[in-house]
Amino acid sequence: MITVTIDDKQIRVEEGSTVLEAAQKAGAYIPTVCYHPDLKSSKGIKPAEFICQGEMKISNAMPEGLSEGCGICVVAVQGVPDLVRSCATEVTDGMVIVTDSDRIGEERRKNLISIMARHPHACLVCPQQEGCDRLECSLDVPVQERCCNLFGHCELQDVTNYIGVDPTTPRWIPTDLPIIKDEPLFERDCNLCIGCLRCVRACNDLRGVGALGFVFNKKGEIQVSSLCPSLKESGCRFCTACVEVCPTGALIDKNIRAGQEEEDLVPCKAACPANINIPGYARLIAGGKVDEAHALIREKVPFPGILGRVCIRPCEDV
Repeated sequence: MITVTIDDKQIRVEEGSTVLEAAQKAGAYIPTVCYHPDLKSSKGIKPAEFICQGEMKISNAMPEGLSEGCGICVVAVQGVPDLVRSCATEVTDGMVIVTDSDRIGEERRKNLISIMARHPHACLVCPQQEGCDRLECSLDVPVQERCCNLFGHCELQDVTNYIGVDPTTPRWIPTDLPIIKDEPLFERDCNLCIGCLRCVRACNDLRGVGALGFVFNKKGEIQVSSLCPSLKESGCRFCTACVEVCPTGALIDKNIRAGQEEEDLVPCKAACPANINIPGYARLIAGGKVDEAHALIREKVPFPGILGRVCIRPCEDV
């Protein structure tokens, strides 16, 4: 354990902790977009050779480039002339940290510009955003420039409301990137991605799947998507961890009817009169685990050979 001072408050923290983790322990709020408590820092991640947004293949334009993170979590450290990123800076014994000042706020708003320029934000800076239903707009903001369905429940909105928006932030120009709705469980809107890499880190580091990646385009902007045209080809397990950590509406669950989750998510199992775990035994058979597949079927049906001869196969229809 070591001692650090955060906003004039002295605390004891574990050696090896980041400044951001120490601040959270001290009760000091540091805004951030790319940080997530279950994920490693996004700073220094290498891009993929290419990604696929639907059928559109995008090659990496910066082979030597590394991700830098959002830069929203900057703080001041006594004795260090430049502001540091709290999510990637480890504490040292006796370190004195300031988490909020005019200089820090200005730098955070400056770093937010590039993020806001890539995401519809007219609603976030609207003086009438409180209580707005996004259906009628007194300022005549075009529908495609209004905020996504997460308006009111968006992490980017919370950060924006806390640190403010730099007046030089450009208006968001609608893009024509793919909106992928034909994959299982969740939808992907590439137009809403801000390049925070949370989904990539959740897929690679948290789940160990590696179905998602990112590249730099010719403007130096991060583009995120699957490594192959479809998630299935990319090796996705559809665990939806990427959806859970996405701070915007770029990844969002498909609409699931209340009380009918099984019908919507696993329709073949729901259609089976015996409610057999069809995806489970199909996956085991595909992996050559025939005995395990038999055992899984027999959890519901003790005599599957008999039932199989009279079954009308309703699972196949769905």
